[in-house]
Amino acid sequence: MKRTFLTSVLVLAWLCVAPLALAQSVDLKTYYAAADGKKQAELKTAMYKLITNHTVISYSDLFDAYRTSDLRADGTVRDWYSNVTRFNIDTDRAGSYSAEGDCFNREHSVPQSWFSKASPMKSDLVHVVPTDGYVNNRRGSFPFGETKGEVYKSANAYSKVGACTVSGYSGQVFEPNDEVKGDFARIYFYMVTCYENRISGWNGGTASQVFDGKTYPGLKDWTLQMFLRWAQQDPVDDIERARNEAVYKLQKNRNPFVDFPELAEYVWGSKTDVPFSVSGEEPEPPTPPTPPGPPVVPADSTLLLYQYFSTDFGDFEAVASDGSRSRVWSVDEQYGAKANAYTFGKTADDWLVSPSIDLTRMRGATLEFSHATGFNSAADASRMFEVLVSLDYDGRPADANWYPLEVVWPERPSGSYSAYVYSGQVSLNDYVGDHVRIAFRYRASAAQCWAWEIRNVTLKGKPLPDGVAAAPEAPSFRRVFDEQGRYLGHSLPPRPGVLVVREGQKTQKIIRR
Repeated sequence: MKRTFLTSVLVLAWLCVAPLALAQSVDLKTYYAAADGKKQAELKTAMYKLITNHTVISYSDLFDAYRTSDLRADGTVRDWYSNVTRFNIDTDRAGSYSAEGDCFNREHSVPQSWFSKASPMKSDLVHVVPTDGYVNNRRGSFPFGETKGEVYKSANAYSKVGACTVSGYSGQVFEPNDEVKGDFARIYFYMVTCYENRISGWNGGTASQVFDGKTYPGLKDWTLQMFLRWAQQDPVDDIERARNEAVYKLQKNRNPFVDFPELAEYVWGSKTDVPFSVSGEEPEPPTPPTPPGPPVVPADSTLLLYQYFSTDFGDFEAVASDGSRSRVWSVDEQYGAKANAYTFGKTADDWLVSPSIDLTRMRGATLEFSHATGFNSAADASRMFEVLVSLDYDGRPADANWYPLEVVWPERPSGSYSAYVYSGQVSLNDYVGDHVRIAFRYRASAAQCWAWEIRNVTLKGKPLPDGVAAAPEAPSFRRVFDEQGRYLGHSLPPRPGVLVVREGQKTQKIIRR
């Protein structure tokens, strides 16, 4: 706390000559156990239940209570409103006054008129403190606040009265000195906690400008934010801890905001989303989520193909037999069907080509898909459908770089005059280690098929662990020639026969069985 030089000297003497019991007389972890793990309003109510039932000191006994709670080491009374007084606790109490320094009295930091002098607030030692009688009279029942002191200043401008300069309230306020602002803030936190079941009736005078009448938060925002700031700027010191111990011995309750200086932040401030810990050990903050990386294929799972190699299935395009291209459109836009179903033209050799699919880190790659057709005449629809693969994409599946893949049909139903959905599966395991493109093509004529769709394309497989090369049983054939040296294209699927592969001056003969 910030202290004046005179006060600092007195405090040092008080602590050295006659220290109060600074050792806590209770185990705080046990005393406050019921509040452990609570947050915000629930935490405040838990504290209320722990401290509200206490021994009530009579109003007349407060003077004697000050002998243990508010005496300096030299036996004079600690004055909360003035730094020039040296009151004797027996002879200078509650007398007449005409100026600062005449006598001290019992000051209710929460004015009695606000709660109609009701017990037990009237004699609660936590908030009834000894102050100079004259300065106390100048305070009256003004709320605590901050002011320039244009109405009144005590000796050394230790306390002030004037218009409030804190945003949210413009009436007159009483400003205590900086060295006790934190003490008063924690007293108010105690009052709205200890008596949270009573503050709805605290409506006398200007009480409604300070208290909101609710269990939580209990204080109006302007004064709550001011008190939170005061509590941070003027932290708990040994004098305040010693007074808290003295109160406990007399009233059998404590101010938890003194025992736990950060408690107010857990109830109202910056830590309301953090569970309170009576041990002082906060839980480890949650590990922030790892930013999403590029899509991968989880082990032993499936993933929609278009999510695997593209964020937009619309990257596909339909290419007619005459070479003209048109952007794929969604059946959802045309017929209200699934968004991942795409309709193509009515002419033979209409086809669909994927962007590049990376198989370099996969094992057991299999492509599964479904398609729907509408026929004008009965036909075996599955035989009308073709899937091709290529390492090099030049836009035409009829070119030499495209090779048909064998389709496995779980069922081979006959075509009908109405739309029918068929499922198929092809293996891409021969191409592990490559980037490939896939083409879907119908070989039906316009007379046979009036429309077709490709649906739910799914790539299945297991990712290779980092550092593991592609399976050797799935080689990547590059520039391919026949035995006469004629160029055949790229990466033919293994088939029975002899294949000669030349790379520069190197010739390799591969026997495929």
